[in-house]
Amino acid sequence: MTDFASDVAQVWRIFSLEDGTTSMEQVAVPLTPDRAGKGSKLLAGTGVMVRRAAPGRAADWHVAPRRQMIATLGGWAEIETGDGQVLRCTPDVLVIVEDVTGVGHKTRMHPTEGWQMLFIPLDDETTLA
Repeated sequence: MTDFASDVAQVWRIFSLEDGTTSMEQVAVPLTPDRAGKGSKLLAGTGVMVRRAAPGRAADWHVAPRRQMIATLGGWAEIETGDGQVLRCTPDVLVIVEDVTGVGHKTRMHPTEGWQMLFIPLDDETTLA
């Protein structure tokens, strides 16, 4: 559940380790008051892509095509990293994939609903804090 009183948004970061495997960690993105409540700084990127993955689809080990944020619009998927962690991506979970080298991660889509998502490419220089 989202904590609207919090001054941070929790985002999951998936990244490559020195040995080429992947891991994940939660990162706190600072939020400051604005007219509508609270917001992060503007994150720079090149565009936005809407994507729908078929129900039951599974993608074996693969790297991210670019550094990008993923916001789930509907359904869900599970992302597994090389160190064995599994994250269920639902509409209240934001993920940044940065594992553009190494073995990458696995992805499994909801068996009947699939996964509808928004990909938001991020510039390499863009930081979350």
